[in-house]
Amino acid sequence: MNMLYYYTNVETMKHILQDANIFATNLIYMNDAEEYFNGLKELRDIINTKSKQELLNQERLEWKLNQEVTSYSISFSTAKDLLSQWSMYAGESGVSLAMEFSGKERYRGYSEDGKRERVSDLSILPRKVHYCTKTAMTSVDYKQVKGDIWKAIEENNKSVTLSDIKANAEYIWTEMTPYVKRYEFSAEEEYRLVFDWAQLRERLQIDYRNDANVLKPYLDIECEGGWPIQEITVGPGFNQDVVFNSILHFLNHSKIEVPELDEVEYIARCKKYFYNSKALLGKGKEVWKTMKCELRTKGVKGRYEAYQEIKRKITKALNEDGLDSYRLSNSELSKGGIILMKSGIPYIF
Repeated sequence: MNMLYYYTNVETMKHILQDANIFATNLIYMNDAEEYFNGLKELRDIINTKSKQELLNQERLEWKLNQEVTSYSISFSTAKDLLSQWSMYAGESGVSLAMEFSGKERYRGYSEDGKRERVSDLSILPRKVHYCTKTAMTSVDYKQVKGDIWKAIEENNKSVTLSDIKANAEYIWTEMTPYVKRYEFSAEEEYRLVFDWAQLRERLQIDYRNDANVLKPYLDIECEGGWPIQEITVGPGFNQDVVFNSILHFLNHSKIEVPELDEVEYIARCKKYFYNSKALLGKGKEVWKTMKCELRTKGVKGRYEAYQEIKRKITKALNEDGLDSYRLSNSELSKGGIILMKSGIPYIF
């Protein structure tokens, strides 16, 4: 799976890193007030068209629209550095957390007696959101999205005999609705990690957070062993440098809950850091080849000291070659292997 980005403020980031928890919000309290109902309506038309009969009639739609929504979602974006995401979800010098999901992640939530209970023994991966509102799209775009939605239904419901649409229409409708959003939000490039409270093995405690005087229901979801965070980007803002330095200090001195990197993974993360910083050029590339073996030093402290020395020498080599080391000086690798960088958008809130 490609890298996904979770935009938020620094305070929330702190809790995610220390407690390994993210709030999954009830779908009807997301940024698009109509998104769940839009999905129900559009999918009903798609399923009826695909089956060439009205399997889901207007009466059934009206009944569905009046039922309690039990789906809770954590939203990600495929966009790494998008101004609209910074503005809406992160604010002044907020952050985006880059995560790469393997499907091996396991999630837990608080049960009604206050204990942590595993949500599922099965792998749950974020899934792509499809933007579909027939009245807001061209006929060509609508046809394309309809095809994409049906392909996603087939890929994500292998246990269902999709050739028998009539027998599975209701299931398909309910299961796919959280992943169909209004077309006007397509710039968000969203993926969702969805938990259906009514279908969980253990019923989890529903909590509420105040957002502009609206009590939004959410599930407190923990990723066992920590969320798979590889990078943190500090968003645009007047105090970006100070925020960057404070996060680096936090990463290097606080106890955080993230998947631990072994020796091979740490070396690969270092290489990625230098590659992304355009540092593996000229003599910088030679320094890396010569010195990367020093990262095999045992212990987190030893590895980090070796990385710092490699960075110092690569920076010197780039300067001797007359190459730009700006990217290298505006990003860092934390002791635990998280890459920290700054947004390149020159914007002040």
